[in-house]
Amino acid sequence: MVDESRLGLHQGELGPICDFCGARLTFGQSIPIDAKYACFECYQTETGATPSTEPKTVEGLPTD
Repeated sequence: MVDESRLGLHQGELGPICDFCGARLTFGQSIPIDAKYACFECYQTETGATPSTEPKTVEGLPTD
């Protein structure tokens, strides 16, 4: 269960507050890191992950 002190309203929805920068998020926007919630920018900063810039071709999947 989420601690209610870590929740806020964003875009009319109840959701977590980023534990790193304090941004209000919806649950769909939040990314869990262990027991903390992060926004996308803080997730990248904390984990060092970066989005893919080059698409991958996957064999056997129709793309049309």
